[in-house]
Amino acid sequence: MRSGFIAIVGRPNVGKSTMMNKLIEEKVAIVSNKSGTTRDRIKGIVNKGENQYIFMDTPGIHKPRHLLGEHMTNVALETLKGVDAIMFLLDGTQEISTGDEFVNDHVKAVNTPVVLVINKTDKMSDQEIQDKLEEIKEKLGDFDKIITIAAEYGIGMHKIYGELQEYLTSDVWYYPEDMYTDISINKMIREIVREKLLFYTKDEIPHSIAIEIVNIENTPKIAKYDINIYVERDSQKGIIIGKDGNLLKKVGSEARLEIEALLEKKVFLNLWVKVKKNWRKKKDFLKELGYDE
Repeated sequence: MRSGFIAIVGRPNVGKSTMMNKLIEEKVAIVSNKSGTTRDRIKGIVNKGENQYIFMDTPGIHKPRHLLGEHMTNVALETLKGVDAIMFLLDGTQEISTGDEFVNDHVKAVNTPVVLVINKTDKMSDQEIQDKLEEIKEKLGDFDKIITIAAEYGIGMHKIYGELQEYLTSDVWYYPEDMYTDISINKMIREIVREKLLFYTKDEIPHSIAIEIVNIENTPKIAKYDINIYVERDSQKGIIIGKDGNLLKKVGSEARLEIEALLEKKVFLNLWVKVKKNWRKKKDFLKELGYDE
């Protein structure tokens, strides 16, 4: 029996959480087309034969502009220091950016095997993949291994397990056989609500949203949750509520259905939208929300 911890890193919005969910074959990380969706480290556990792979999805590494962004980048960078291998994910359809180079500098600074993963190759021709490999060598240098995948469709996932097997260094399993994540139920619920809000909002609003569960009533057949949705400006509050409360009702309905499937019981959600000006820059409030070291 062998096991190991593998960090999934990259700049924002390259498909890290989508890949994580496909690897685990369960939804453990929320997904959206907005950058900065993942705000914390998320573990996903997969058992293949006698091997246990512990994947660690991380926030996109970037140069932060506020305390929340600083927390997100610090989480990712700290994760690099305590793993057996690193998967550095690139969006193959985009040119290698200064953001990718910024991640590469940090990845190369730790003494850990790095597997480069080129995502979205379903949208690339064979020639474009070859061109990408040359661009990688020129701008990012050499890597222990390079894998091509299309995370959205689960293409190439099997290659990841094969290439990472040699980096599993522990001779014990860290998690029970039936466990696929260590995320708490309450955190999953907060993230489900946030995911629905991300889907229906745009511009700066997705980055300004925070979710807090303030009260729970739980019985064997019914669960009731009072949830605060925080934004930074009054105008954002109006947008999230929507005309006649329609957007908030839609978010609540969709989140409730997904939470009911998760808990396998009836769920009632009471959603309240509140303004907390500049909350992303307030250390004490970030700590209350769980965004601390």
